Amino acid sequence: MSVSDQQGSSKYRLLLVDDNKEITDILEEVGIDVGYQVSSVNKFDLIIPQIKQFNPTVIFLDLNLGPSEDLETEEVPREGLEILKYLSAAKSRAKIIIVSGLSRKARELNQLRGRDLNLHMVGSIPKPFDIKKVEAILLKLKL
Repeated sequence: MSVSDQQGSSKYRLLLVDDNKEITDILEEVGIDVGYQVSSVNKFDLIIPQIKQFNPTVIFLDLNLGPSEDLETEEVPREGLEILKYLSAAKSRAKIIIVSGLSRKARELNQLRGRDLNLHMVGSIPKPFDIKKVEAILLKLKL
């Protein structure tokens, strides 16, 4: 878990949730470059405490936050749904973007599930991602 080194607090707070630290490191640089205070979390059991402490305005959420026991199944990874359910129960107003290597259909299905939970789902980014597109999305979310 890391929080970007910045003076003061920003009204734009980006929380990056992914079990792959290389991915959160890249996204953290992009977020800082476009003016966000950024926090990253790479372990499932630290996500909810970090949400409470950091109070993000934008969340980039990977849905598969660890190795799956059953690689044969098409089911949505349990961890991402748990985080969406927690955010719903907490009445989060953060803008949520799914960042996942899952198929477009699976990402869209999870966006719909998030909306059904009254969350502010604003889109998804496929992995591997284009840094320029991520930059554009983050800038747009500041408007």
